[in-house]
Amino acid sequence: MTDRDPDAHSIPDSDPQAARMPEVLRLSTALAEQMLASQIMGRSISGDQLAALVGAARLLQHNNVPWPPLVHEVVQELADRMDAAGPQADGAA
Repeated sequence: MTDRDPDAHSIPDSDPQAARMPEVLRLSTALAEQMLASQIMGRSISGDQLAALVGAARLLQHNNVPWPPLVHEVVQELADRMDAAGPQADGAA
């Protein structure tokens, strides 16, 4: 590469996954917005949506990337609801 900006390619070269974190941030925020809108309109949140948001949050955490505020809010709210539901959330429907 050129010597224009020595830091410009340091993240992608050393960790290709880190280069994708901005996209993970964007998509996780969009998913959290969609989930919040579903809650506001009284719609249920699918297991796939929940799994995707939790997976994105874990990926961000694994890469030491702070969660976007909306992602944190939705994950916390869902965790609180699951705690309130108690043992029924374990699949005993």
